[in-house]
Amino acid sequence: MTNKVALIVGPGHAGLGEALANRYGQKGYTIALLGRNPDPLNDLVKILTASNISAFSVTADLASPASVSTALKEIAQKGDLQVVLYTATMRTKNKPADLTSDLLTESLASNLLGAVTVTNLALPYVKKTGDGVFLYTGSIVAAKPGTSDVEQSIGKAGLHSYVIALNKELSKSGIFAGIVTINTYIRKGKPGHMDPNVIAKAFEDLGNDKKAAEVQYH
Repeated sequence: MTNKVALIVGPGHAGLGEALANRYGQKGYTIALLGRNPDPLNDLVKILTASNISAFSVTADLASPASVSTALKEIAQKGDLQVVLYTATMRTKNKPADLTSDLLTESLASNLLGAVTVTNLALPYVKKTGDGVFLYTGSIVAAKPGTSDVEQSIGKAGLHSYVIALNKELSKSGIFAGIVTINTYIRKGKPGHMDPNVIAKAFEDLGNDKKAAEVQYH
């Protein structure tokens, strides 16, 4: 029997990527971690392996479709890519009046364009499973931008529109796309609604229920 693979793009340091890896790993998925810097990815692989979760890492630059394509080919050799969890994000403190097209383009590589690239290149692999899932991390800043997170806000607003439209397009194919809009901070080790393990359950529930394209998490 071929392994089921869950890909986590941009696990980050806030704890959500690790929580998602644990949740899907405990469900029997082999976890693939994709990011630009190998050291934090490999550190997380060690943590997951210590919990008897099968995991491996691949590096790719989300601004480079060729890099992402190569990474996905490597991932596909490990099993059937069935779940894609896009958690990559970039938050800067550039003020709106200081923003330039170059600065915005750089942040969009993580906040929006990388999601489009990963989705586009991963779809042929996921479609082979017949019932795959794409889940994306949204944020309250998409609807309520501040002066210090305008780049992230622009990216997350675009990501929201993209995922809602993608869900409509894929709905008849058996593939589900959804977004969890997080209306709180993520605090590793803090109990309650900020706990990344609790937030990760909202992602799993959305992927299982497939009733709506978006869940507002508070």
